[in-house]
Amino acid sequence: MHTNHAFDGSLDDALAIARANPLATLSVWDGEAIQCLQVPLIPVLGPKDSLTAFEGHAPLASDFIRSMGARTSVAAKAVFSGPDAYVSPNSYASKAENGRVVPTWNFESAEASGMLQLISDRAELHAILDRQTASYEATFRPAWALDDAPLTYVQALMNAICGIRLTVRQIKATLKLSQNKSDADFNGVIRGLLAQDDYKSRAVAARMNELERG
Repeated sequence: MHTNHAFDGSLDDALAIARANPLATLSVWDGEAIQCLQVPLIPVLGPKDSLTAFEGHAPLASDFIRSMGARTSVAAKAVFSGPDAYVSPNSYASKAENGRVVPTWNFESAEASGMLQLISDRAELHAILDRQTASYEATFRPAWALDDAPLTYVQALMNAICGIRLTVRQIKATLKLSQNKSDADFNGVIRGLLAQDDYKSRAVAARMNELERG
């Protein structure tokens, strides 16, 4: 995460990034090495829509889950990465004025820290799968539901997975989108990104256009 507080986002920003980019990189320390797992996670909201946790599921055979051993919970961190793109110094209007510009990288991400718990209870695991499916199928018409698959098939697949729940103690967002630059440089970066023939550059430019700059 970036150390410049000009790039700090709000809790709403963090949730928006996590929802738009649910494939998180989850990491834990197993006592000897850092174990990582890429896994889609959905937020769990409490009273007044406050964020309490992220949940999902993972394969029991993964090194990540095996590293948990007999531990019922462990400190963990999930990083949700949004669009990112290289920014060329040629994009800055100030390059012609003083040449004091260097390359950088624009991006947005959310980082959630807390305690990770493995869920083995079958009913609870099934409920997590139901919630995940409903979340990811929300824009599909018709929406697929877990009950659309044969029960015996679903139960067989559940034998190979466990639920995971990250109870959130801290969450923060970083929006490094040139908001610390002058209007001329900021707009130059947008033009430079739009000139690139890749979707990530265009996505970053779109996010910059959505910023409210004071």
